[in-house]
Amino acid sequence: MKKMKKIYWMLFIILCAACNDPYDGDTYVVFDMQPAGTYLSNRSDDFSEWIHIMKYADLYNAVNQATQSFTLFVPNNAAVKEFYNRKGVSSIEDLGTEYARSLVSYHIVQDTISQEIFIEKEGALAKRTVSDDVLMVSFGSAEVGGGGMQSVYLNNEAHVIEFANKVSNGYVYVLENTLTPLTESVYARISESGRPYTILKSAMDATGVGAELDVIYDDIVDDLGQTTQQKRNYTLLAVSDDVFKEAGVNSLQDLVQLLGAGSDYTNPENVLYQYVAYHVLDGSYDLSKLRSFDTPDATSKIWNTLNAGSVIRISKEDKIFYLNYRDENRACFVEDYCNLQAKNGYIHQVSSYLPVAEAEPETVLFDVCNYSIIGDWIAAGNGEDGIKFQESFGTAEKKCDVSGLNCYEYSLNNPSGTYGSYYNVTYFTTRTNNGWNTANNMDFLMLNLGNTGWVSMQTPSIIKGKYKVTLRFGYATSMEFIRTSTGGSNGGKMIFSFDGENSVTCAPYTTVPSKTLGCYSYVLYSELEFTETSTHTFRLVMNDPAASKDPNYRILIDYLLFEPIFDE
Repeated sequence: MKKMKKIYWMLFIILCAACNDPYDGDTYVVFDMQPAGTYLSNRSDDFSEWIHIMKYADLYNAVNQATQSFTLFVPNNAAVKEFYNRKGVSSIEDLGTEYARSLVSYHIVQDTISQEIFIEKEGALAKRTVSDDVLMVSFGSAEVGGGGMQSVYLNNEAHVIEFANKVSNGYVYVLENTLTPLTESVYARISESGRPYTILKSAMDATGVGAELDVIYDDIVDDLGQTTQQKRNYTLLAVSDDVFKEAGVNSLQDLVQLLGAGSDYTNPENVLYQYVAYHVLDGSYDLSKLRSFDTPDATSKIWNTLNAGSVIRISKEDKIFYLNYRDENRACFVEDYCNLQAKNGYIHQVSSYLPVAEAEPETVLFDVCNYSIIGDWIAAGNGEDGIKFQESFGTAEKKCDVSGLNCYEYSLNNPSGTYGSYYNVTYFTTRTNNGWNTANNMDFLMLNLGNTGWVSMQTPSIIKGKYKVTLRFGYATSMEFIRTSTGGSNGGKMIFSFDGENSVTCAPYTTVPSKTLGCYSYVLYSELEFTETSTHTFRLVMNDPAASKDPNYRILIDYLLFEPIFDE
């Protein structure tokens, strides 16, 4: 039996690892165009300060590599000097080599980002920086920068004044401001001088939740004794001091009194602890992500919080996005104070003190591929060339091996390990011109585990209640022997369960009406009751002898749909 080790991948390339520049003295001339570093040197009147920083960080020659592709966001000389003034230093040497590497790495993406891709939509760039961070693109108004291409910003901090200057190994964008590298945790950012969150910070300190949000990486030791780092990710819904004051709260003790919290604040059963934990989502989500729902016709979505058993419902009512709309203390996002980035997440300010709210059962679509770690993995360059997370490549299918990611645990019973191009656990994006184009987010989880092999994963939080549970899956004509229970197959029998209970054995593929590639649905449970609001462990066990024998055997899972049943 092979059980997936819980590991963390971290972007780690030679750009950041070198103590001395390993490319010093090499030649990088490609075609008739200059590589990135040479291009900057030939514009030294504009970029001499940044070139000095890159050389001090031992990264200047690294971006001249002909075998690698880069997009550089380069501050001009005036921007660097303003950055020094802001930091209270006169040169990069005052900040040290480690900071210099962090600074330069934060301004580099190891991929090509054309102007068309860069400006196609507001929000996070699809590719992370070399420092493993996300850059946010925003567009100012006509009053800010003149509108249009004259008002494009990175992280609401750096004005982009030149776009996609082509070099032999990528692109160079020019900035009027220097980006501040992300080194602080969510807790450190909320604690910064001048931030209007002193009461919330006091509550985070008293409960110990602040200490949790101050941790960026955990050291994970695997079965072989090897240590890797696993990143924590959080999204904090921040309540300002002014909002607390509107609720009659002027201090931590006022908040304790309002909640009736007692004194044992670090106890997870304490009301103050639960209140603070309720304001922390488990994962890193920018505002655009929080405002997106599972399907085009959906108008709401529930989100897990660190307060076990309690969720936040984000919904759209009359073109406005609300948090807990049905609660009398419902909130909105204060947009001007959202998308504050930290190394391990985001901070979004909200308009009410947002107490823990009771939630009613509602429909939940559990996309079995919708884990941020898969998006991070693909953004770091893994998978077939051109693959994007939850986006179609167009007329081509793309695959990525995700067997080693800790969003899935699995046991393997497949003598050959893999069949052909099928990994044991595969992230698979569909094409737009066949019957799989109706798959949610244009992707499937493809399983090749062998007979009696299994996979398990965590669902989103589901509000306690009764549900009808429907499986959505993919069928290909090469799987006809499964549909017809021939060639040694018993019809693709599988055993499904939640939290080790409510086990059912089904053969969904036998219900596909014809030999036609497409997406199909099967009701796993006509009624399934969850007695508490929480996430659940969903487990699927292969129970078909052909799963260990036929090279075309695989299962394609799209999503599980939980539809509430209300007693009359």
